[in-house]
Amino acid sequence: MQQAEEAVRAYARLGSSERMARLRQAGIEALSSSEQRRREPGLRVRYDVHISCLEAIRIRRKDTSGMGAKQEEELGRETSPSVYKRVERLAIKSLYTLGLEHGRVRLEASGSGGFAVIAVDPCPWNDEGELGAMYKESWQRHTAALNEEKRFSRTPVIGMDPEFLLVQMPESKIVPASRFLERTGVAGCDSVTIGGRRVYPVAELRPAPSAEPRELLTHLMRAFAAASRSISDSSLVWQAGGMPQRGLPLGGHIHFSGVQLTGELLRALDNYLALPLAVLQDPRGSGRRPRYGALGDFRLKSYGGFEYRTLPSFLVSPVVAKGVVALAGLIACSYDELKQRPLSTTRVHLAFYEGQREVMMPYVTPLMEDLRQLNGYARYERYAAPLMRLCKRGQTWDESRDIRKLWNIRAGS
Repeated sequence: MQQAEEAVRAYARLGSSERMARLRQAGIEALSSSEQRRREPGLRVRYDVHISCLEAIRIRRKDTSGMGAKQEEELGRETSPSVYKRVERLAIKSLYTLGLEHGRVRLEASGSGGFAVIAVDPCPWNDEGELGAMYKESWQRHTAALNEEKRFSRTPVIGMDPEFLLVQMPESKIVPASRFLERTGVAGCDSVTIGGRRVYPVAELRPAPSAEPRELLTHLMRAFAAASRSISDSSLVWQAGGMPQRGLPLGGHIHFSGVQLTGELLRALDNYLALPLAVLQDPRGSGRRPRYGALGDFRLKSYGGFEYRTLPSFLVSPVVAKGVVALAGLIACSYDELKQRPLSTTRVHLAFYEGQREVMMPYVTPLMEDLRQLNGYARYERYAAPLMRLCKRGQTWDESRDIRKLWNIRAGS
């Protein structure tokens, strides 16, 4: 609870304009008090979303007419699954962006079909009634799970599903991955929605997970080989990164199981992995954010773990991919020892979303030194050290390159 109270004090030090700016930097629609007053009167559909430990503990919908009449109802995860999931995800993202993990976020349905943040209450657990009890119960359950995890000291299992594009040169025409790959399998295709129609232009590798970095990378090479056997057109260029072709952002999602999802783990991944990669990223890939690749972006998975979705596709080179796998495992094992949070400052937060490498670069070396001092570093050093050296140099990758040459992949292999 002390950590949560410190977060509330940090939140209180932010001015209202700075809070609004951070939300908008992360791609969140937010309305200031003056903007709310200027809106035309009429029906208002609002949601009070109470979040604790990165999940909703209660959501209430409030419909208010221009005449002041109100209608309230509890929103259920089972009875309204689509709306529940959308408002829960936005409320979690809003609190996280403001440095919080607990609190109430008030959302209002907007004309765009989405939701806008209109208020944040960072400390509702002080409530003496039923709501306060719900917050305390959530916190106690979360703390018990963390204590159980520390008692057994399990090594996290890591998985991934990085993406790449198939491009016909010299016209830079994207060739749909679905032409060669099925939707399932270790090498498949993934969908995007364009003009209301679902298409499958993106290739995706889904190697089997492992607690051992070397084994996971072996699985990755097998997935690459499966892709190569299926993609029969050897003239196509394989491209990875953040956005090698305009309008099609790529992700390098990391999957975790055997480790409890916490805000502090997400912040450690953001600061010690996403920030250094943002320094290395080809500047043309920064357009992926904030719609994709926002800080702390995660999804819970059916296998009981979660997927960290902030990173671009790290298939740009073996050094980068191996280093990402190693650092992800190292951070997951020891995140409670990693205390630096440059992204909590206004300047660095903005620099991440706008791709200002010169602002982020001075923080990279201190972050890398923290990682090097961890007790578990030796286990991951073989793959982590080369990437850490790249990060310190700050040389950007080139998203126009054919990644097959770097991975020594031959057509039909």
